Amino acid sequence: MKNIKTIYLSIMAALLMAACSPDEYKLGEKGITSDDLVENIAYVIEHDANNPNIVYLKSLMPTNYTVLWDEPQGRVQGNLVTLKIAFPGTYTVRMGVETRAGVVYGPETTFTIDEFCADFVSDPLWTTLTGGVGSKKRWYIDLDVNAVSRYFVGPVYFYGLDDNWNSVMLGQDLTASNPDADSWSWGADFAGNGWAYNNGTAYDAGYMEFDLIDGAHVTVYDAANNKTYYGPFLLDTDNHTISMSDAVILHDPANDPNVDIWNAVKVLALDDSHMQLGVVRRSDPCTLSFNYISEDYLNNWSPVVIDAPVYPELQDDWRDYVEPKTKKQTKFVLDEETPFDWCNLDGSPMGITDFAPVEGLEDMTLEFNRGEGDAKYTITTPAGDTFSGTYSLSDDGIYTFSEALPVFQLSQAGNAFFKGNADQSLRIMAVEVDGYSGGISSLWLGSQCLDDQGNLVQYLGYHFVPKAEGGDAVKRYTANLNFFNTGWTFYNSQDVYVTGDGDYTFTISGADSSPYGMYLDFLKMLGDYPNMDVTIKDIRVDGSSIPFDDSVIDRGVGDPINGKNITFRRYILNPWGATADEAYKYVFTSTIEVIVHVTTDTGAPVVVPE
Repeated sequence: MKNIKTIYLSIMAALLMAACSPDEYKLGEKGITSDDLVENIAYVIEHDANNPNIVYLKSLMPTNYTVLWDEPQGRVQGNLVTLKIAFPGTYTVRMGVETRAGVVYGPETTFTIDEFCADFVSDPLWTTLTGGVGSKKRWYIDLDVNAVSRYFVGPVYFYGLDDNWNSVMLGQDLTASNPDADSWSWGADFAGNGWAYNNGTAYDAGYMEFDLIDGAHVTVYDAANNKTYYGPFLLDTDNHTISMSDAVILHDPANDPNVDIWNAVKVLALDDSHMQLGVVRRSDPCTLSFNYISEDYLNNWSPVVIDAPVYPELQDDWRDYVEPKTKKQTKFVLDEETPFDWCNLDGSPMGITDFAPVEGLEDMTLEFNRGEGDAKYTITTPAGDTFSGTYSLSDDGIYTFSEALPVFQLSQAGNAFFKGNADQSLRIMAVEVDGYSGGISSLWLGSQCLDDQGNLVQYLGYHFVPKAEGGDAVKRYTANLNFFNTGWTFYNSQDVYVTGDGDYTFTISGADSSPYGMYLDFLKMLGDYPNMDVTIKDIRVDGSSIPFDDSVIDRGVGDPINGKNITFRRYILNPWGATADEAYKYVFTSTIEVIVHVTTDTGAPVVVPE
């Protein structure tokens, strides 16, 4: 019968292992020749006694030889190789060993599989990917020659290195079980981020076709290079990976130098219509997701008409904070922690904070002056250049400027720029109010990100904070008290605003009979005051003070903010610490109050972040 390559191929089997140095093996008195590497002398082929579709390749060579195999699932190294072959047919094997002169291979031999083993391709994902046993299914990168994407907003998305099937397809929060997980996402639209794919040039990339016809095979037609690749593949349905031999996933040529491994990929998402395959980017490492749609979805797609556009919803009195009646002149600077982020259509930030800002962004200012005559603005760029003119502010929260706004780079990666819209406007995404002073504490302005058809898909948001007349940005720190019970139900105090040394009171209202943990967080404060400390003065449960020992209550850092350990934490009731046995003290029927004293500088660090 015709030789048939088959389905199962491990990720590491797809890569030829690095050659051993000459000191790692010994040739003995006689050099190895091809005639030595034959079946029943150098190795044996055995079928599993219970399942003949499982085949073992066993080396009979001394263990000081590095043994290589060309087998139906690809190329692999090892003295014992296990093959799981679903389809009947005649399969070819040859053995090789590493010598000082290079790899020496013996002659090919064959073995036969007589029956089909459905267990090896029974998972529904095999059918989703290939169309099922005896079928084939074709996939296309979701961007055509006319720069049209049909399912995604672009052909390439970005994720953290730890993102996988669970976070992308299932929507799980990886940081819930591992706060240090590198998990984030950015759906890059092609119209605004063409640099991410083929240097911004749309083209017909070709196709990728998976089949289960007498084996598991993938055919990749790379239109950019006019080449067709064909080989076996493995879909690991437990770990959600795909490995290929003699082929790589379909991708654009501009990304060739950015990725080392193209034939061993994560399956980030897969259903009947769309698929996302992830590879690791070498520079500034992250997961690049190449986005595909099925042929059936492509042929039956029609543009979606959005009947009800989504816009940011601002509080009813937002204008009173943006244009306070008692203050005609307001000046803003970009926030130091999060100067920019991509925003959803409703104005909410996406939390894409892994792109480092360029130096000097703190020197940018945006000033509004509503004095005599027209409302005026002045923008000073990080380079010190000034731009000014008049502006209007609509009831929808849209600033329209008389002059085109300056354009300058925000991120070191070059994927975020400050700029206005084509009509010289910016939209207010959100207005945040300082609960301590009653004034504006944060202003998000957004510029539009459009797809190739001119549809608004997201915003690039610029995060401004007010600048005080003395020149220093307004600085107040949010602190809160958090309580949770054995069922992980949380109670939280209202935010308390810390402005410096002094006493502060935190109150939780409610009732709970099964306390488990309680902690205080002073957000971002440790970053500015590394020598700070918080002393607990009193704890009251239902109005009565309870005994406690401040010296045994844990001091530490809270959850990272943008990857930085800048939150000071006191873990009053720590289920995993010294106070774990004191939960009975915190059963409450109305309130828990904690009174603390904050010292911004004790002279030396009390808590040292790891």
